[in-house]
Amino acid sequence: MQSMNHDRGSIDGSPLSVERDSPRPRVSFAIPVCNAERFLGRALDSLLAQNFKDFEVVICDNASTDGTQDLVRRYSERDGRVRYIRNEENIGQIENFNRVCELSRGDFIRWMGADDWLEADYARKCVAALDGRPDAVGVTTQWRYMDDNGEVNFLDVPGPRVDASTPTRRLHLTLKLLQNGELLFDPIYSLIRRNALERSAMLPVNRWTDRLLAFELCLIGPFCHLDDFLATRRDAREPRKIRIERWHKRYKGWKKREHRWMLYVSYAKIVGRAPLTMWQKLNCWGIIFFYWQRDEFRRRVKRIKRRLKKNRANALSPPK
Repeated sequence: MQSMNHDRGSIDGSPLSVERDSPRPRVSFAIPVCNAERFLGRALDSLLAQNFKDFEVVICDNASTDGTQDLVRRYSERDGRVRYIRNEENIGQIENFNRVCELSRGDFIRWMGADDWLEADYARKCVAALDGRPDAVGVTTQWRYMDDNGEVNFLDVPGPRVDASTPTRRLHLTLKLLQNGELLFDPIYSLIRRNALERSAMLPVNRWTDRLLAFELCLIGPFCHLDDFLATRRDAREPRKIRIERWHKRYKGWKKREHRWMLYVSYAKIVGRAPLTMWQKLNCWGIIFFYWQRDEFRRRVKRIKRRLKKNRANALSPPK
């Protein structure tokens, strides 16, 4: 990762210097936004209500065309911990995630969606957890989905966490959680040590960007976990076809066809450049191969089931 830029941006995007000798905040809440006026106020209210005060809020605006800029102006005038940077043009969603992280200054960084919010105890409890675990690269918490009608889907996944002492064991647990679709381990929305992110390649521009960062961080160190529900994400999940179309529009540099096997090749490359012994690397590559084959088997079974279901429906349908 390149050295992080500590320059501030103003409301209009012009550079303003941050005092170099000003105290570094312990926590940076990093919010990449684009046309986020509808929900951003709720997110900011939850941050300014934290009972842990040593933090900053950094908002990087991807050339919004709605009232996002005026909304943030009101919050920054109310609380000097809110900083705003506006990109002159839309640089893509993933690049904006990386940029807002580079512009932050905290010892711990927490990316946050503009339509998500945190409980008042989030920063206090998570910082205390990391202070008690200097070996941990980050801390995960329980979180919930809530749709716009207020219906809540609690995400309470039992089982082991990514908290093992060896990188091979952590890699195994990470791939198991990610492959099973259990989003308990989601470093994009966890509190992470800055020095761990600086040792990573950050978020690459592809459809598996969050998985690749999770994979790389698990090789650097363990994640501790809090069983408290401290975060809420707005449930706005879309059909897969719509998501893919949105990816094409938002993620500049994202290739149209990225086959599944390319994900596992990327995993293998991360292991290759990690500071591991050759024996550890061989074990990691073996684990990656196992989960690749497991993934392929599951996908084949799903295709067969869909085909059988379709054939059965065609057989039962009356002839035209």
